[in-house]
Amino acid sequence: MLLEKWDTFINELRTFFRGRGYLEVSTPVLLKFPNLDSNVEPIPVEVKRRGRKETLWLQTSPEYSMKKILAEYKRHIFQIAKVFRNDEHGRLHRLEFHMLEWYRIGADYRYLIEEIKELLRELFGYEEFEEISVSEAFEKHLGIELGEDEKDLKASLKDKGIHFQEEEGWETLFYRAFIEVERRLGFDKPTFLKDFPERLSALARVEGGLANRFELFIKGIEIANGWTEETDPEEVRRRMKTEAEKRNLPIDEEFIAAHHKIPPCAGCSIGVNRLFMLWVGKETLNDIELFNHEPL
Repeated sequence: MLLEKWDTFINELRTFFRGRGYLEVSTPVLLKFPNLDSNVEPIPVEVKRRGRKETLWLQTSPEYSMKKILAEYKRHIFQIAKVFRNDEHGRLHRLEFHMLEWYRIGADYRYLIEEIKELLRELFGYEEFEEISVSEAFEKHLGIELGEDEKDLKASLKDKGIHFQEEEGWETLFYRAFIEVERRLGFDKPTFLKDFPERLSALARVEGGLANRFELFIKGIEIANGWTEETDPEEVRRRMKTEAEKRNLPIDEEFIAAHHKIPPCAGCSIGVNRLFMLWVGKETLNDIELFNHEPL
């Protein structure tokens, strides 16, 4: 029965992380400031408090709150949280879903990759994995030499028959091609895509022009997104300011200030619903949900 399988699966996740020394935490779903995640749209919520109206935001991930905990308590932590993202729909997307997020003190993204391999061995019995850089994946699956020049990228997309608008910038062009790459990843074995271009670093540490960041794909589906955390508050401010100005959203100054006390660490998130879908051998989120079925 689906209910029993979900219960078993969630307990497997909790047992894995508790067994590796993580503390489970719980953080607010409603935030005073939105998550500033590139290509993710936060959902504002109008509330009343003491008779006064104010706007809060449903979390798109528990990242900001969990990093504030890291700054204060400096412990390995994990959470299975409900998160919300606007305008998400289809076979693999939902407005509301479960996210597993965790942070390891004193670790880097390579540690997380190995940790996820252990988790996948326990859940699925996988023995073999692939690790490939973003540039290698573009070359292997599209025959595109990924560079920083926007004109060259447009020429490559045009040559491959990938549609784009002339006014689109490098990042949008990248993701138009990336859609074609990711659907080819992780079929023979789970694939860790790593070494992202610096401009796609999110809040990952950058070294040698590449972000210490990875994503996990299984059967063409993105499952995990993790990185070595950037802990310099001024660098975090610079990146968040760029995103906030681009989208006209406010910045959580308390989150930035927390980086003065966040120890060196690495963090990762996993889409729990997608992973569970694969664990029970299904192909769409509709197949594992009791509510909120969507037309495909």
